[in-house]
Amino acid sequence: WMPAHPIRAGQYPESDWNTIEPLDEQLIEDMRSCEMRFYYMIERYTKTQDLSYGERKRQYLNHLRYWNHTLDAENIDLCVFNHAPHQAYDLVLYELCKLKGIPIFHLERCYNVEGVLAVEDYKISDEKLLETYSNLKKEYESKEVILSPAYEECFKAQTTNEDNEPWFAIPREMHLAKKRFLSKWLKRTFNLAVRRPWKCLTLLSSPRIWSRKIAQHHTIQYYDKFIQMPDLSVPYIYAPLQAQPEEGISPRAGVFENQELIIQMLAANIPKGVKIYVKEHPNQGEMYRSKEFYSSIAKIPSVILVPRSFDTFKLIRNAKAVATATGSAGFEALFRGIPYLMFGYRWCQYAPGVHRIRTTEDCQKAMESIFVKEEVPSLSDVRLYLKAIEECGVPFEGGPMTPGKASPDERAKGIGEMLRKKIDPLFAKLYS
Repeated sequence: WMPAHPIRAGQYPESDWNTIEPLDEQLIEDMRSCEMRFYYMIERYTKTQDLSYGERKRQYLNHLRYWNHTLDAENIDLCVFNHAPHQAYDLVLYELCKLKGIPIFHLERCYNVEGVLAVEDYKISDEKLLETYSNLKKEYESKEVILSPAYEECFKAQTTNEDNEPWFAIPREMHLAKKRFLSKWLKRTFNLAVRRPWKCLTLLSSPRIWSRKIAQHHTIQYYDKFIQMPDLSVPYIYAPLQAQPEEGISPRAGVFENQELIIQMLAANIPKGVKIYVKEHPNQGEMYRSKEFYSSIAKIPSVILVPRSFDTFKLIRNAKAVATATGSAGFEALFRGIPYLMFGYRWCQYAPGVHRIRTTEDCQKAMESIFVKEEVPSLSDVRLYLKAIEECGVPFEGGPMTPGKASPDERAKGIGEMLRKKIDPLFAKLYS
């Protein structure tokens, strides 16, 4: 057991670094791609101050050295993650395991359908999904697809006209909607003064803190400078931005973790006359965005920035396609007969109607499918994909409790059994 807070800063307090194997050139070179992703991912720990390139590199090399030594010295045969790596230090461990050929399993939670998969690579997800889906298409070619009560509930929730927010959606924090700086932060400052008066006084007396908070406040207002009401009657692609920093973007968006690249790729390949409606995530706060980010997107002729409060389901229903890295809007689009341009890696990447975009050629083929051939996902095929997820995974351990669902303890045991079925054959092979 190790405390997470110091590890996130590249510190391993109980370790004697004089006994830890030093790094060599070959390992550092072999891990270059991990190093670059680490520098981006560690942004999640820069809330109060930026980290210089030198400090980011120092922390990265500490993680690399510690985990490289530990994996070898402890003869590690298997690494199990609760999530895809997204805490920076666990990315180093994950990529080292892949480099050394050490098997990995991590849990991938399909929040939309309340399912859980045990996968070996977050970029691949569960390859059995595609195989299972293909087999189910043959099996259910001429008969009705029967879903479990939980999956039937999900299907109905997506196919009614009510357009309710998913259970895991977090309501927008009220202070983010406030326009004035003092009204936004006065109540929070008062609460901090009551709980931790000395820290509050320290923050209030820091010119650096004032400068940073005011700059962040201006950034969040800067988006509103460009917004326009969308015209739903013209052809457009809906591109909702995802909140950062989150696992859904880093690492799951891959090279597109800078979401500006997604918009640029779309703009370069859409047919003439097609618009791109970009909507900021309602819960994206002042951090992890910049004026330059918004300005660069707004300057693209085909792009229109949409108010944060505009109904996302209206934008989905009237779109020619939805484009996002791994956001829920893409999955929701499939149930409404709208193609999903997916720039990241997640369990729904094998679903009917999903166009996986990695290259310019991928994007061009998707545009031809959508605007020339007018291909759209069918509801029956999407329902069948739900069946494939149900067969490949087990019930999610969290989520809302409704009649007929197993208890959280029972669901947790189910996840354990799923992992056991994956791990037992592995160790039987290792120690046979």
